[in-house]
Amino acid sequence: MDAATFGERSGRAAVGLLLVQLVLGYEWLVSGLTKLVHGDFVSGLAAELAEIGGRAPGWYRGFLADTVEPHAAVFGYAVELGELLVGLAFVGAAVALLAGRRRLPARLERGLRLATGAAALAGLAMVVAFALANGSRFGLPLAADSFDEGVDLDTLMIGLQLAVLASAAPALRRPAPARVRLPHATRLHALGGSR
Repeated sequence: MDAATFGERSGRAAVGLLLVQLVLGYEWLVSGLTKLVHGDFVSGLAAELAEIGGRAPGWYRGFLADTVEPHAAVFGYAVELGELLVGLAFVGAAVALLAGRRRLPARLERGLRLATGAAALAGLAMVVAFALANGSRFGLPLAADSFDEGVDLDTLMIGLQLAVLASAAPALRRPAPARVRLPHATRLHALGGSR
C-alpha cells in the first residue's frame, strides 16, 4: 500500500472515530440533561443505590453503602455535572476537529485531543462505577434470555471510550521544541569557529 492510500485510509478512520466520539458525547449530554430536567436524580440517588446495590460485588457494595449513600447528594451533583462536561467535551472537540481538519493550529488540536482524553477518562470512571453498582458482568456471559441484548450498553460504552482515549493518547507526548535557526556566522562563533 502506498503512502497516499495509507493516508487516505487513516484519515477516514480518524473521521470515523470522531463520529463515534460525537455519538458518545451525545449520549453523555442527553443523560446529564435528562437528570437535570427531571430534577429527581440527586434526591433519589440514595434510594436507587440501596435498591440496586445488592447486585454489586461485595467490595463495591460496601463502598456504596458506607461512602456514596450517606453523601448521595454530593455524588448526585457530581454525576450530573460530570455527564454534562464529558458530553460537552466529546461533542465540542469532535465538531471542532471535524470542521477544522488540516486547518487547526497544532496547539489547538493538541488541546482538543487532551480535553478528549480527559473526558474519556472521566467517562470511563463513571461508566465503570455505574456498571459495578448495577452488578454488571461487563458483557462476558451470555444474555439472561433470548430477548436481552448480547452486550450491554455499559460494556459497549467502555470499549468505545477506550478507543477514543487511545486516539487522544498521542497528544500526551510533548511536542518537540521549536528549533531556532541561527545565522551562519553566529553558528560558527557558537561552535568555536572564526568568521
